[in-house]
Amino acid sequence: MMSGIEFSDGPVPAAEEIAALYLANRWSSGKKPELVRKALENSDSLMLARYRGRLIGLVNALSDGHLVVYYPHLIVHPDYQGKGVGKALMARVMKRYGDIHQQVLVADDHAEPFYRKLGFTLADGTKPMWIYDRAADGAA
Repeated sequence: MMSGIEFSDGPVPAAEEIAALYLANRWSSGKKPELVRKALENSDSLMLARYRGRLIGLVNALSDGHLVVYYPHLIVHPDYQGKGVGKALMARVMKRYGDIHQQVLVADDHAEPFYRKLGFTLADGTKPMWIYDRAADGAA
């Protein structure tokens, strides 16, 4: 892990910081930073990683507080990936929800090995399902 990285609980970053982080990762939600900001404001937990004041990563969680926690976003700027930032963010948020019965996330195929190292496994007999507003992102 790089030295000098600061981790904190919030506050929700400015829309410009969100856009920079999400667009650097080519996440389509980076085109909607105000909506991402509102989503992060409504999270049960939000943890940030900053290096020299610059937002380099974040993770958020949604939970009912007893049985289920869902981790919608773990994102680390490409310049800082592979340096332990994502692992540190997940460790911090997972510790907070350690007593929750079910911890859930949806991983892109390329991210599956990373999450397996954190203890996540594929759920037997289930498939992630969604309705995704691709038309709003300009995709056909």
